[in-house]
Amino acid sequence: MNKVSKIVYTLLVLFSFSILDSCTYVKKADSAVRKTFGTANRFKRQKSLYTRRLGLNNKKGADNPDGEDQMQRNPIQQKNIINDYGYIFEGLNGFDPGYVVNYNNNDSVSNVFEISNQAFKTIEANREVFGWHPHWMGSSWKKYPFELLSTIAYFSYNVNSRTGLSQNPKQIEDWKTTELIAVAQEKNTRVLLTVSLHGKNNNARFLSNELLWNNLYEDVGKLVLDRNADGIDINFEDIPDDLKNEFTRFVSNFRKSLGMKFKNNNREAPYISLTLPAHKDRENFNVEKLESEVDLFVIMGYDYNSTSDPDAVSPLQSEGIFSLTNTIAYFKAVNLNLSKTILALPYYGILWDISIKKDESIEAVVERKLTYSEIKNLFLENPDIKAEVDLDPISMSKVYRAAFDDYSIKEIHFDDVFTLSKKYDYAMVNGMRGIGVWALGYDNGSTELWNLIERYFSTDKIKFNDPILEANGFPIRFAKNLVQNKDVFIAMIIYFVMAVILAFVLLLSDWRIRDSIMRSKINQIIVIFIGFTLLIPLIVFIKEILNKAGYYVNSSGEVFLGFFTGLVVFFLATRMKFDRIIEKP
Repeated sequence: MNKVSKIVYTLLVLFSFSILDSCTYVKKADSAVRKTFGTANRFKRQKSLYTRRLGLNNKKGADNPDGEDQMQRNPIQQKNIINDYGYIFEGLNGFDPGYVVNYNNNDSVSNVFEISNQAFKTIEANREVFGWHPHWMGSSWKKYPFELLSTIAYFSYNVNSRTGLSQNPKQIEDWKTTELIAVAQEKNTRVLLTVSLHGKNNNARFLSNELLWNNLYEDVGKLVLDRNADGIDINFEDIPDDLKNEFTRFVSNFRKSLGMKFKNNNREAPYISLTLPAHKDRENFNVEKLESEVDLFVIMGYDYNSTSDPDAVSPLQSEGIFSLTNTIAYFKAVNLNLSKTILALPYYGILWDISIKKDESIEAVVERKLTYSEIKNLFLENPDIKAEVDLDPISMSKVYRAAFDDYSIKEIHFDDVFTLSKKYDYAMVNGMRGIGVWALGYDNGSTELWNLIERYFSTDKIKFNDPILEANGFPIRFAKNLVQNKDVFIAMIIYFVMAVILAFVLLLSDWRIRDSIMRSKINQIIVIFIGFTLLIPLIVFIKEILNKAGYYVNSSGEVFLGFFTGLVVFFLATRMKFDRIIEKP
């Protein structure tokens, strides 16, 4: 029986110690589960909201008796007008638009995106406002206030993955002749040529063949130098994981090739920006190695939305795992230099069609993307549509809803001046250099968005406020205070642990305490359990020593480190014999 009790005793102690190190992983798993169910529960709540707002609470589908939460419904004719409208975003993005009419049906695309004559201040030297000018926007650049743009990137040189050369010659011809470059540089705006390649297969084919890299270096170098542009913007998306190192080497060689060409033409070193994905395949960018090759990182803080659950394009926070807070936290964890990084935000929104199916369930599908100007002119400022606009305080996005007589809803998730200001705040309180705009012209010259940029980035006097703290209240403020003063709290914890260890040792120096412990197995377990708890700082110390010696201990390795440390200490503890032959005083 004595042997059995010893075995049970040993297993209990080891199990107790392993639990200490396992708690972190249990918490991580619990967090992931909660996020998953949080997203599912959110859609359930949304469905309940749609049912209530459409007046479908009772089985007959009649209006709610009180009518308090019910939306005013619009006639089907109004819905048909919306459906039949020729949307600018759909016509422009990724296609040669030709002539696209605006709301008055009498202007070409070159005249759609205008801004009234207005004098703006210039951007501070230590700030960055970056904007993409898509080639399909034509001559809309003539109306851009370049004073408010640090950098403008012409989008884009589309790489042919089989040749390494351009596969959109018409747009390259436009680059060769456009006056955009000279006009922008007169206003001290840097001009870049975006070099883009999208798709896993395309990236795999191109990055696996270095001969194609040289074709691209030569062609792009000539285009940039011939137009006296300032550099390039690299926009590669869907890079395969096994080609992470090849991409890093591609960027490094690109910089060297372009740098040599600039030097031979008595030009300063080229400026190179690199776009980073918000979440998809972001781990395939080795930002620590890329930092020395890149002058500016641009995080694409948009396209977070799903295709089946109405949600924000660029959520500040979310009940799931995709949000701006998650993105910036990730890049902080991988040591991205945020002082040379900006957060690009969308000048577009998502239009959802929410309808009742035959089985009375609710279905939501993405109908289309809308430019900010379309949202503003066709919906927000349209007096013929009865609608509501709410603020989602979690995603910090606006939600536009309009109901119709067929019990359907048009819902738009978008950003406006207020929500963009909160996301500008968040970027800046995290130490970022500035913001980016996808894409220039999508605001149709609306001065309120340019005024916001001027207010935030043309002065160094503005105070940025953390919108997460504002939204989440005291618990988050307290947590941030802990982080900001972590050195003080760590010192307090260290001294406290040292005091507890000293007290524990002094306690065991008393023969009466030792004698009491030896008489009871329960007391022995408690004492050793306390001893194991006090060994946690030792485990952290050992981990730091191993890391400094070049042996990195990952998350799973911490469990084994803690287990074997506890095992060794337990073995030594069981071999020790307390001196019970001490005379009483």
